[in-house]
Amino acid sequence: MMEKITEAILEIVRTAKPEELKENLSHFHPYDIAAALPEFSGAERKRVFSVFSDEELAEIFSYLEDEDAEEIIKEADVRKIAAVISEMEPDDAVDLLTNLDENQARTISQYLDEDAKEEIAALYKYEEGTAGAIMTTNFISIVSGSDIRDLMRLIVKEAPEAETINTSFVVDQEGRLLGTIDLKKLIIARAPKTVDEIMNKSFASVDVNDDVETALKKITDYDIYDMPVLENGILKGIITMDDALAAISEESEEDYAKLAGLTDTEKIEESIGSSIKKRLPILALLLVLDIFVAFIASAFDYLFTIPALAVITVFQPIILALAGNTGIQSLGVTIRKITNSELESTNQVFRHLGNEFAVGLLSSVIVGTLVFFFTTGYLYIIGEKELYLKIGAVVGLSVVLGLIISNLFGALTPVILHKLNLDPAVISGPFITTVLDILAVLIYFSLTSALVYSYLT
Repeated sequence: MMEKITEAILEIVRTAKPEELKENLSHFHPYDIAAALPEFSGAERKRVFSVFSDEELAEIFSYLEDEDAEEIIKEADVRKIAAVISEMEPDDAVDLLTNLDENQARTISQYLDEDAKEEIAALYKYEEGTAGAIMTTNFISIVSGSDIRDLMRLIVKEAPEAETINTSFVVDQEGRLLGTIDLKKLIIARAPKTVDEIMNKSFASVDVNDDVETALKKITDYDIYDMPVLENGILKGIITMDDALAAISEESEEDYAKLAGLTDTEKIEESIGSSIKKRLPILALLLVLDIFVAFIASAFDYLFTIPALAVITVFQPIILALAGNTGIQSLGVTIRKITNSELESTNQVFRHLGNEFAVGLLSSVIVGTLVFFFTTGYLYIIGEKELYLKIGAVVGLSVVLGLIISNLFGALTPVILHKLNLDPAVISGPFITTVLDILAVLIYFSLTSALVYSYLT
C-alpha cells in the first residue's frame, strides 16, 4: 500500500505542471510525502520544497526518518532548512537536530529565529530518555483567577501555534500548576466564572527528570492525552498522546534491538556496512565468552581419553539449547514485568523470583525425566549397555540443574540491573544464552567427571 502511494507521489512530482503540483500533492498526508522524499532526486526535492510554505514543510519534516533527514538536509540550503525547523514543534526540532551531524546541527542553529532558539535550548538541557527531553513547550496556560472568557480568547489567539487545545493549564504567578481544564468543560461553562471554578485539581503529572518509561506508563494508566511535565512544581511542558505513542514505538524498537544483541535498530534500507557496525560489537563480546566454553571443555579433556565417554558429546547440544531457551523465556517475562512496573517493591521481586524458581524446578524435573528416558533408550539401542543408566542420569540431572539455574539467572539479572537504574534490555538474547552455555557445560562435565569418570577409573 505504502509503495503505491510513494509511486503516485513520484509520478505527480515528475509530470505535474508547476501550477498544479501543490494542489495535487495536497491530497496526500504529510507522512506520505515525507516517506516519498528519499526516493526523489535532489532536483525533484527542490521542486517539492518550492511549492510548500516553511510551516507546511515543517510538518512534513516531522515525519522524516533520522537517516533520511540527515541526507535530505545535507543537500538543501541551510537558511531554508533553518526557517523550516523554526516552524517545527520544539520537541520535533530537537529530535531532528539531535540526529544530525554535530557540525551540521550547529550551522543550522545559527540561522534559527530567536524564539525557536530559546525553545530548543530549553529542551536541550534535559537528559535524553527523560520526560523533559520529549515534551513540547507549546501549550496553553492561564493565570489563576482569570475569567473563562479570557481563556477562550487566549485559545483562539494561540491555537495556530499550540501543540494542542484539548487541555489548558491553570498556573499561579510563578508558573506552578494548579489545575487542568478540558476544552469540552470550558465550552459548556457559562460566564461569569473563573478558571479556578471549573479546573480539575486532581491532575496527574510527571517530573522533567522522570524517565520516559515512567511518563509513558502514567499516560496509559491515567488515559491522559496531554500530560503536564513539571520542574519543582513549575509547568515546563506537556507530553501529548501522539508523542507518547512515538516514544513507545521507539522504546520498543530499542528494546528489541538490545534483546537481539544489536547496538541500535536496523532499517530495511540501510547499507550492509551500517548493519555490520551494529552487529559486530556483541559478536566480538560473544567470541570472548565462547572462548571460555572452549577453556572449560579443554579442562575436562581427560574425559575423552576413555572411548566409552565419547558419546557424552552427543547430548551436549540438548543441554545447552534447553538452558539457553529457558533463560530467554525467563528474561522476556521479567523484562515485561519491569516495563509494566510490576516489580517495584521488594515483595513483588521476591514473589516473582519464587514463581520463577518454582516454574524452573517443576519444568526441569519434567523435562529432565523425559531427557533421561530418551538418553537411556538411545544408549541401550546403540549397544552402550554398561553405562547407559549412569550417562542417562548425568544428562537428566544436568538438564534439571541447568534449567533451574537458567530460570533464576534470566529472572534475577534484569531485576538487579533495574535496581541499579540500568536498562535490563541490555541483557540480550545472544549474551544470556552464551553465559548459560558456559554454566551448562561446566555442570555437565562436572557431573560426568564425578558420576561416570570416577566409576570407570
